[in-house]
Order: sequence, then structure tokens, then C-alpha cells
Amino acid sequence: MRNSALGDVLKVWLYAIASVFLGAWMAPLLYNMGKALAEVSSVKQTNGPLQWLANQCREADFPQFFMISLWCAAGLLALPCVEWLRVERSHVRLRNPWQIRLPVGTGAGNDGQALVKNPEAARHVLRGFGVVVGLFLLIMGILLLGGFSQWKQAGEGIVPAIAGILIFSIGFGVVQEILFRGLVFGVFLRAMRPPMAIGLSALLFALVHFLKPAAGLNVADPDASKVGFEMLGLLVSAFSEVKVLLGTFAPLLALGGVLAFARWRTASLWLPIGLHVGWIFITGIANRFTVSTGHLDMPMEFLFGRTLQQGAIAMFGLIVAGCLIDHLTTRRTDDPEISSNP
Repeated sequence: MRNSALGDVLKVWLYAIASVFLGAWMAPLLYNMGKALAEVSSVKQTNGPLQWLANQCREADFPQFFMISLWCAAGLLALPCVEWLRVERSHVRLRNPWQIRLPVGTGAGNDGQALVKNPEAARHVLRGFGVVVGLFLLIMGILLLGGFSQWKQAGEGIVPAIAGILIFSIGFGVVQEILFRGLVFGVFLRAMRPPMAIGLSALLFALVHFLKPAAGLNVADPDASKVGFEMLGLLVSAFSEVKVLLGTFAPLLALGGVLAFARWRTASLWLPIGLHVGWIFITGIANRFTVSTGHLDMPMEFLFGRTLQQGAIAMFGLIVAGCLIDHLTTRRTDDPEISSNP
């Protein structure tokens, strides 16, 4: 590791930890505010957007408010974190679109790997999207044919549902890639060799996404003042279960590694954006239109999981995706703006 950049790596980890604790503290406040809005809207007429928000708050349970609270906390602390990293706004040429929007340090400094303009941006987005969606459509088909999952009753509005999932996938995937592979991975690449940077950024990515409460996980009293920390404790305690570590955390770790590798391989965010959007889209489709049969014993649950993003087969699919990316791309070493690690 490079001692001059170790401080920034530590700051990124402290930012993540601070966001989690602030989000846990804010969660009951956000929950009570949301439920209060829902109650008021039930007896008083409100305008369209406010009524929509009230309806969403009425239907949401505490785990959903907990997740929103974590993202709100991360947003509140983002600007102080950037200032803490002591980076200045970029003055580079306009031919690099990412560095217009991100701090100089985001694209890595002299010892890292700068983000560069990608002439194959559209192709990389489509290629990443196609690789993930194609592989996991195949896996979804295997699960359906094998009787490990089955179709839900779709009902009406299939096309709007798919369109909504796609729009959410694009928005969420782009934002996460700018944060994780643009900012965080850029900081890590300045401090360490690429393999370690890929591994640690994948670990941070997996830990953050592991904080999403699993289906059925809830708290006894969502109105309690410290209930956010109770939920956080439940999530942390899940690390003691081997089934959870291997079935849920390991695929997240593999996903983070593949996305970081794609970013390093191309010196661009376009390929990881395509991969990430494809992952969110296909898992969203599977969660919306299929359901586990619920007849899995322990070995089968470890192998196939209860959702498309769980189990050894999901991790295998992501590893195959990484191998395909390695085969279909060429590492950017001919650009004078890239100073790669040995």
C-alpha cells in the first residue's frame, strides 16, 4: 500500500460506518414521520405527490424505512466525506465526461488508474447488460424446470411492471457505479495494487448491500426509540450463520468483485454500469414474477437459494460473467492517461 493514500482509504471506511450508525439512529424518526403523514392523509385531502408519498408510507414496514434511512444518511454525509478527502473539482479536458462531474481523486491520482473516455461506451453497456441478463435467464430457466421455483400469477400490468423495474435498474445502477466504482474504487486504486483494491472494494460493496433486511425480518416494536439499532443488531448477527454467509454474502462479494474488475479492465464505468443494471433488472424480474417452491433441504438451499441472487449457483453465474468479461475485453494499457500498477 502507498502510505500517502492510506488515509483516504480509512476515511472511506469511516464514512460507511458513520452512515450506517446515523441511518440506524434516524430510522425510527423516519418511520414515525412516514406513518404520521399516512394518518393525516387518511382524514385530510392532500395534493397528488403528497398523497402518493402518504400511500407509500402507509404500505411500507419498518425494514423499508430502515433501508431508506441508511441511504438518506449516506447522502447527508457524502459532501462532508468528499471535503474530508481533500479533493478539488476537476480542471481536465472536456473529452473525459466522468471527471467533469466527479472530484479529481475519484478517477485516481498519479499512482492509480484514471477514468478515461470510452469510445465503446454504448457497446460496453449493452454487452454487460446482455451477459448478466443472458446468464441469469438461463439460471432462472433451470430453477423453473427443476421445480425449485415457479411462476407467480402475473395479473395485469406486466409491461408497466417490467418497464418500472428497468427504469429503477438504470437509475439505481448508475448511481451506485458512480459511488462505488467511480469514487470508492478510485480511492482504493491510489493506495494499493489492483487485486487488493478489487478485493477490498468488493468487500465494502457486499457489506453495504448485506444490510438490506431479508424478507420476513422485522422488529417487535417499530415505534421504540432505539429500534434502528435493534434492526442493525439482527443484521450483524446473521454473519454467525454459515448458510447466510455462503448463500447471501458470498454472491454479493462475487458481484462486487466482477464490477470492480470490469471498471479496472476498461478504465471506464460503462461496462460495470451495464453489468450492474442487468443484475438489478434480472433479479427484479425474478423476484416479481417467480417464487421459491419452499421445498428445499439445506444442501439444495445452499446450492440454489430462495431467490435468484442467492446460493452457489448465483455465485457461479457471476464468476462465469467475470470470465466472459475477461475474454471479451482488453485491458486499457495504451492510453497515456493511465498509469497502471505493476
